[in-house]
Amino acid sequence: MKKTFKIVFSKEYKRVDDPPHPLSYPIRHAKERHWRSIHNQISEQTFDGRYAYLYAYEYWINESTDLTIEVYMHDLHVIYPLLDEVQICGERLDQAFRFELCPSEGAYLYVASGHYRLHLPIGHHILVGFVVDAGMFRPPAIQQFSFLKHLVQAKKEASTTSLKSVGFRVGPITVKYLCILFSILNPNTLNNEHILLKHLIFLIDLSRFKLLVDNDINNHLAVRCRQLLDIMILQRGAQALIKEVAAVFLTDAQQLSREFHKFYGIRMKDYRNLLLLDYIEQLIVEHDKLGTTAHEVGFSGPSEMNRFIKKMTGLTSALFKQQLEQRRDKKSN
Repeated sequence: MKKTFKIVFSKEYKRVDDPPHPLSYPIRHAKERHWRSIHNQISEQTFDGRYAYLYAYEYWINESTDLTIEVYMHDLHVIYPLLDEVQICGERLDQAFRFELCPSEGAYLYVASGHYRLHLPIGHHILVGFVVDAGMFRPPAIQQFSFLKHLVQAKKEASTTSLKSVGFRVGPITVKYLCILFSILNPNTLNNEHILLKHLIFLIDLSRFKLLVDNDINNHLAVRCRQLLDIMILQRGAQALIKEVAAVFLTDAQQLSREFHKFYGIRMKDYRNLLLLDYIEQLIVEHDKLGTTAHEVGFSGPSEMNRFIKKMTGLTSALFKQQLEQRRDKKSN
């Protein structure tokens, strides 16, 4: 994807190569640009992926200012304010569309082409965003994202009216997974696009469990936690933690485990381990080396994976892999 917007700077801002303030969240292999005025610094990081465009703007504002943003194409954005300070306001100049970017609250926006004004109050602000391919939200997947339907439809119809969805919480868990993505991007590897898309899908999935206006209150907490745990195992494998699932739902891990056991009749830890074993089964037959599987599934190495498989099945990793391969070969014959 290509950049479809730009900041129109006033004459007081000059490009600089050596800004006084370092970036708070460096993005690996991102393109950097920096501007300074007498009072303020603005830093930009951008990463152009095939299926998503990642951008991060960091503002050090000692004198409040307004920025004009020119948008060339209609696009769907997801934006994460990363600092818990003050609200940032914006508006479209040729249409009655206003929006607020509140501390620790993310937002999805359908941004139609046009000119916008962003008001930056005094303070330190960070906005991280993705331009998202709306084609990701096709049936039946869109049913899980009912809060985005009107934005996806607007993009499909190339509407000239800008829109905003309900917000979602941006806390330590979201910031953690953004930082993981920032640290592993590498356009020089063949799987970079897969990594970017996989992490973006996970972040989008995570956002639907953190909506400020909950559209899923009819589902039992245990059901929603199971859905999120399924997603986290596929994303993080052995690094998926029950305490992180609990944190997403603003509850205690022990309380959540009790609710899960009461609803499903199985301990949440045991269910998590069964999911992880199933994930290992899918991958271990695809790789020749056990170390490759261990790394992809989130273990520190083959020894840790071997201990887990031995605990779950009584088999070593090598024998577990051999039995799965024999079963697969038998089915193919």
